[in-house]
Amino acid sequence: MKPQSQGRVSRILITNDDGIHAAGLTVLEEIANHLADEVWVFAPDGNCSGYGRALTLTRDLTVTRHDDKRYSCDGTPADCMVLALNHFMANHRPDLVLSGVNLGMNIADDITCSGTIGAAWEASVHGIPAIALSQKINRKNMPLEPLDAYDITQKEATPLLQELIKKGWQDDVIININFPSTTPKGTKAFQVGRHKASDEIVPSDAENAFRIGLLRQRRQVTQNDDYYGVMNDYITVTPLALNMTHQDTLNDLSQFFDERAK
Repeated sequence: MKPQSQGRVSRILITNDDGIHAAGLTVLEEIANHLADEVWVFAPDGNCSGYGRALTLTRDLTVTRHDDKRYSCDGTPADCMVLALNHFMANHRPDLVLSGVNLGMNIADDITCSGTIGAAWEASVHGIPAIALSQKINRKNMPLEPLDAYDITQKEATPLLQELIKKGWQDDVIININFPSTTPKGTKAFQVGRHKASDEIVPSDAENAFRIGLLRQRRQVTQNDDYYGVMNDYITVTPLALNMTHQDTLNDLSQFFDERAK
């Protein structure tokens, strides 16, 4: 994204993976209205957590128009981006896509599973700068009012996004932001971490049926990664590259196959 000196853009498209009626989308819409002259919404009908960048290719997608510039569909977060950017907003494409605010953090090994990040990824593939936003939640002490769960994001997101818009970033990069569940110590840039050791598998009452339960976390975490950052009450900002090539291994394999061909 090219730097914008005013910290604003003309048009923002917002989406999420928790659904059109999610509290986090309400929070994000309020944030977006501080950053753009025009805000569009295109989100899934219901919860699509864990859908990653999945696309619906085997059936029709039904789109519901809720209001002017406000739509939902019975597909995935990535479907929402495909529909919005190639049809509903084809003649007035957004300057920026914001995805979230997710109920729960999206960090480390989880990023490729996240529908929040999947939507941002799809937008970036279509040439639109994108930022994913997620809020760490204390699930043992959830507030009764859903909007209160996003208190840190509500306080911190707008000025942070303004700074990022002023600074700009490479076109082939998605910005992934995670907010802690308590007052932040500050904002830092972190690399993607590793935190998953295994998954809990829960047998169902039905025969041969199982449910994937909670993940089991690694004991050791590096201080350079996003998991460490958000667990230690930092707002974490992590750039994710569309080009997932591991350059060192590519160079090694290129040399290996060149030598084998001699």
